[in-house]
Amino acid sequence: MENHQNINDEITSLKLMILQNNLKQNWNLDSEVWNEEFPYDYRFEDTYLQLSFILRDFNVEELNDLCLVTNVFDINKFNHTISTLINNYIKSCVDYLNHEIDGKTEEYFMEFNKNNNCFSYEKKIKKELANSIKKYAMFFYGTLRAIEVREAVLGKDIDKHKSNKAIIYKHQVYKVMNANYPLITYTNNSQDKVEGLLVHNISEAELKKLDAFEGKNYFRAKAQVEVHGQLFNVEIYMPDKTMVSDQIWDFDDWYKNNIEDFFKNEFNINGVGTS
Repeated sequence: MENHQNINDEITSLKLMILQNNLKQNWNLDSEVWNEEFPYDYRFEDTYLQLSFILRDFNVEELNDLCLVTNVFDINKFNHTISTLINNYIKSCVDYLNHEIDGKTEEYFMEFNKNNNCFSYEKKIKKELANSIKKYAMFFYGTLRAIEVREAVLGKDIDKHKSNKAIIYKHQVYKVMNANYPLITYTNNSQDKVEGLLVHNISEAELKKLDAFEGKNYFRAKAQVEVHGQLFNVEIYMPDKTMVSDQIWDFDDWYKNNIEDFFKNEFNINGVGTS
């Protein structure tokens, strides 16, 4: 399995990306070195911003989503409202720190009320982000049924996703020939069914990670799965025509006997490999 940067490194790099995407005040940001200590004076635009303060209440998933919706090169997802809020938020943060340096914190809150201080802007960004980010429901029938694989692809903080055991009918799962992972096929036989995991609230940032992990030989398709007699609309990863199937694939047997070999020889967050 590939080494991942630790959570603090990931948060730092995501914050830097968000600021670089959005700041219009010409802060002269350095992409290599970032000073997290208090600079002598925040009044000058070429000083560093304190990363431990900026966007402090946002988790990794929210920061990933902010990167997606504020990337000016992806016009289909760009959210002008959030980008404007971030600019106002940063300016307010600088005003707050300048007041704090001068020992005038109380004056800051007298000058900026609950609607336009730095803390209120954080809440506004979170609210707008929640309203703008689409969530997805995915059905996992293969290696992603294992929590170890989901954590390796999506990160440790996956307990926020509601999940249920689910069944998809008229499908069958086979082992990919000369590989240690499966593919799913549509059989149109009502007697065929596949047990798997329905996972809710997948974000766009997480979806990009899943797409990368599944690689070029799988694509997302619409489907319906059943949970306790109730149908849910989901997306599943279907194989393209180049994939060749082998014998029936059994998740429990794979989890017991082959998961270590899968991680050793085929797991890759940028596209699962072949043996």
